[in-house]
Amino acid sequence: MTRHTASLGRHEVRLLLWLHEQCGRQADVPVPTGEFGRRKNMPALGVAALVEALQERGLVRIQEDGERPPPDAEITTAGLAQAEQFIADLENPDAVRRYTENALIAWAYEENRSGRSPRLKEFFIAEPSSFHGQVLGQGVVEGSAAYLQQAGLLRLDGDAMAARVELTDHGLTCATSGGGDVSAYVAHEPAPVGLTIGSVTGNVNVLYGTVETFNQETGLNLDPEQIHQLIRADRDLRERAGAVPPSPQTRTLAARIRAQLTEAPNSTAAQALLQTIGPILARLLGG
Repeated sequence: MTRHTASLGRHEVRLLLWLHEQCGRQADVPVPTGEFGRRKNMPALGVAALVEALQERGLVRIQEDGERPPPDAEITTAGLAQAEQFIADLENPDAVRRYTENALIAWAYEENRSGRSPRLKEFFIAEPSSFHGQVLGQGVVEGSAAYLQQAGLLRLDGDAMAARVELTDHGLTCATSGGGDVSAYVAHEPAPVGLTIGSVTGNVNVLYGTVETFNQETGLNLDPEQIHQLIRADRDLRERAGAVPPSPQTRTLAARIRAQLTEAPNSTAAQALLQTIGPILARLLGG
């Protein structure tokens, strides 16, 4: 989450992005904000309040010449950088997916804590359904909910948007002790039961559930591309609407890699690899 995201509401983000567009992506260019209010059917005082909130965070600077609200405003250098970060996030499918997963966990936690088991479609009336001022699409919400169910964090009772949503025990841990960061929580889950290893030589660099490098030396005959293939298959399952089972080819590959890891000797590198792909193997193989 970027520096100002937590403190900005959806309308403030929308105004910041609108100013970014209107000023030609240049700082210190005065822009009349009245047009934003007309486009959004927002009263002048409401727009003025948004501008003041952005100024308090150092993202815009108000021009005091106007006699009536809303005032002209110019985006600052900090505001320009923040807007460009928002745009980069919105254009990054992984950033959208990560946000959606975290938002669903946080929303389900608050709803369940209040004694409610809401339907998934109710997520769209909650504040977290907006990512950097844009409402999330139904496909990414359904796909993320299905992934969270596969990962054992959510329980969905029903089909698609009509499903009732509840956190599992693991989901509750993720929302509280895990800090609500799904990717980090899943990446650090223990390897599944029955997947034990002995020793392996090789170097693995693991970052948030992704194998960045895998340099094989001796002791374990795994192709790095096979690892990345499993990760891509798991990512596809996250993004699809509905729990679509993996293909037979993917399951065969996952079973073969699990067998190789089971027979391998133990090492720090192998444990790091298991920490990343252990949960993936469990999801793809259903155990």
